[in-house]
Amino acid sequence: ALVSPASNGTDQPLSVNLTANVTDADTSNLTVKYYTRRTGKARAGEDFAVVALPDTQYYSAEANGANATWFSAQTDWIVGEMDARQVKFVMHLGDITDQGALDWQWANATNAMYRLENKNTTLLTHGIPYSVAVGNHDQVPIGNPEGSTELFNRYFGVHPETGVNHFVGKPYYGGTQVPHSADNNYTLFSAGGLDFIVISFEYDTSPDPEDMAWADALLKSHPNHRAIIITHHMVNTGNPATFSPMGQGIYDALKNNPNLMLMYGGHIHGEGRRSDTYEGRTVHSVLADYQSEVGGNGWLRIMKFSPRNNQIEFTTYSPTLNQWKTTDSSQFVLNVDLQSGRDEFSE
Repeated sequence: ALVSPASNGTDQPLSVNLTANVTDADTSNLTVKYYTRRTGKARAGEDFAVVALPDTQYYSAEANGANATWFSAQTDWIVGEMDARQVKFVMHLGDITDQGALDWQWANATNAMYRLENKNTTLLTHGIPYSVAVGNHDQVPIGNPEGSTELFNRYFGVHPETGVNHFVGKPYYGGTQVPHSADNNYTLFSAGGLDFIVISFEYDTSPDPEDMAWADALLKSHPNHRAIIITHHMVNTGNPATFSPMGQGIYDALKNNPNLMLMYGGHIHGEGRRSDTYEGRTVHSVLADYQSEVGGNGWLRIMKFSPRNNQIEFTTYSPTLNQWKTTDSSQFVLNVDLQSGRDEFSE
């Protein structure tokens, strides 16, 4: 039980006693260790936005009442709002297509997503930085992580014939877990005086140890980058939502990294979120997937990061409907640490 200083206390004297009451019913001899880290403040910069695109599969497939123009409307809106909202990154949550074996669905998807790369409309040499995750419908057969992701890699990863990564030359692209495939990939971006790393895992029903080791090494080699983790099925609906087996495995494997702050996914129809605290640090996990609403109705998620307020404000908007979702599960604020340093704890 903590005695002093008070939890989350500030303005402490330069010399302060750390005091806690400890008991152990099994023995009278105890060894107590304190773990500390430097809390140097990051520069609290200007607000900025990150946009999440959930489950675009029915737009690419023009199914369930949707059509491909809804997908393009999303990315056109992002480009059009880039300056006003200071959009610094876009992340696709997986299920880019409905049938990953059909080339024409990938053509619809690239027609939309590649608009983020257009230097003539974005006025950026490399376009708006973005990441893509492999969903179960992007796999062949559907939902088989041991199957093929040939077309995903042809258009958003390592080309199966040339071996060239689609993102080669884009400075924000960090790399892939293995040279021949971008099924697991990571990207980097900076905004508001902060650095971020975004790791995207291929859809799976449970984590593979080698995948977790790769991501853990990335987080430890980028300790000053705040980390966002994406996998297609991260959590389920509700608040607090339950983890998927993959989401639970990712959290368990990576929670010891001080820079882990946000995890995101789609797949399950609806909205959900949960918050987990480990060693005093909170990790928020979020779900957004609207495909059960007339193919998705064009909904996307906008995350407004406010470093000065240590907050992320979530809103949900559809360029197709020109409407905002205003339920408590569609618009909310999460408290996050966007100012403290990211140093490791030391004994």
